[in-house]
Amino acid sequence: MHVTSSFRLLAVLVIVVLAMTLAAPARTEALEPLTIVALASLAVVGVILVVYLIVANMADSRRAEGDEPRYLACIESDTDGRTCWAVRLAPEAAPTTDSPQGG
Repeated sequence: MHVTSSFRLLAVLVIVVLAMTLAAPARTEALEPLTIVALASLAVVGVILVVYLIVANMADSRRAEGDEPRYLACIESDTDGRTCWAVRLAPEAAPTTDSPQGG
């Protein structure tokens, strides 16, 4: 029980110190141009990261739906050169659990 009460006292002290720190006004300082550029760069990197994750997620869902071809079929000829086209395969049939009955 002594550990619990000292833990509570420590938690209350930390909360009071944080409240006093946040309540006290900070000194006002001018932002340097380098700081402004650094903050703007961080914001741009964050936006690029979010857009990349959204596009990657959409591409994965599209790929799961089967919109993209799985294979590329090509024919090479002496007269026409190489001709290729996308091939979409039908989804694989689900394995059956039927077993032959017999003796």
